[in-house]
Amino acid sequence: MDADNAINPSQVTVVTVTYGDRRHLLEPVLRAALAQEVGKIIVVNNGASWNINTLASGIGLNAVEVLDMGSNTGSARGCSAGIAQAMEAGAELIWLLDDDNKPTDGALSVLLAEYTRLREKRAADQLAVLAFRPEQQAMVAMGGALNRINPRKSSFHGFHIFDVPYKIWRRMPWGKQRIKETLPRTLNLDVAPYGGLLFHRLVIDKISLPRADFVLYGDDTEFTYRITRNGGQIVLVTGAVIEDLESSWNAKQRFGNSFSALLCGSGDFRAYYSMRNCTFFDAHCLPHNRYMFWINRQIYMMTISIFSLIKGQADRHRLLVQAVNDGFTQHLGVNKEFPL
Repeated sequence: MDADNAINPSQVTVVTVTYGDRRHLLEPVLRAALAQEVGKIIVVNNGASWNINTLASGIGLNAVEVLDMGSNTGSARGCSAGIAQAMEAGAELIWLLDDDNKPTDGALSVLLAEYTRLREKRAADQLAVLAFRPEQQAMVAMGGALNRINPRKSSFHGFHIFDVPYKIWRRMPWGKQRIKETLPRTLNLDVAPYGGLLFHRLVIDKISLPRADFVLYGDDTEFTYRITRNGGQIVLVTGAVIEDLESSWNAKQRFGNSFSALLCGSGDFRAYYSMRNCTFFDAHCLPHNRYMFWINRQIYMMTISIFSLIKGQADRHRLLVQAVNDGFTQHLGVNKEFPL
């Protein structure tokens, strides 16, 4: 793909999923996307408590289409349905945005320029590019070791015993992370979040749609891993910046570490699906050495047990243990004990 075949933003279809009372987040996201001259926006109504059609007709003319799911079916099913709708409508390039991902001015142009450059060596069904979200990609933004941006093989929920010395060093005064003034233009990723991900429709033809049975959380990890597992490439483009209007429910910055976030973050259903799906992915999707994986799992679960005692979160700990067991035994789909 050369300069003569540069991609026009009108070839891009945005897919976003919203729910509940989130108009204050969704509206600026839609306006920012339209300002970058995307061709179409598909908003998946996953149980919103307000009239999305009124907003769509008011700001998007014919550019915004609402796909009504009838109720909250989970972000995994919502995203899968939205992508399928985009494909049916003839979308060539699909750009996934969470309903609180506001693209900064020029973000799409930068993303498309890098995508065009990469397409010179990569087929359309083997490439995805990702816009940069400083909160989501905190390790990049804060000067972390870039060779650690992708987890080690045999990790369990991101924990690997070989990483312990580095984690201790990072908490020392001389190892403290600081915001980097200069970022690499691009970074290769093994997996990526949905928010900011842009790819050609041929990617879906090759790897299929996201798995709806993940219900909530982790479906983006499993979906994007299929790209790299099949020989494709995911590239983070740091010059294409997206602003997160709302912090994640379990952001480490609020709790100090991932264990406290899982134990103290709001919503049992969030903790359950997050823990279950990550366990499923680590155990059944990623390649690993079974002995090293077992060691990392045991240390992780022992650590979270200790934190549950310190935090007084016995009930949440039992929930997390159940989630891990369900992930290992591949019990996916909606768990009636944890409705959305």
